[in-house]
Amino acid sequence: MNRLQKFVERGAFGEGPGRTAYVLNPMKLPDPSRGFEWHIVGDFLPGEAILADPGLKQVYEVALKRGCAAVA
Repeated sequence: MNRLQKFVERGAFGEGPGRTAYVLNPMKLPDPSRGFEWHIVGDFLPGEAILADPGLKQVYEVALKRGCAAVA
């Protein structure tokens, strides 16, 4: 079973932050922006995050439908 995961873009030299992506399968991640790499947020808890920011509901819905949602 896949679970929703959070990834953030970080630059090779610490610059950032870049985009944030919510995915069910890391293979669905879009290509990172130029000079950036995707890094998983290991302590991400979707339930706690949505309680803190109800606006994530729409982002989660897109991620669940398409497999990935990336936001700036």
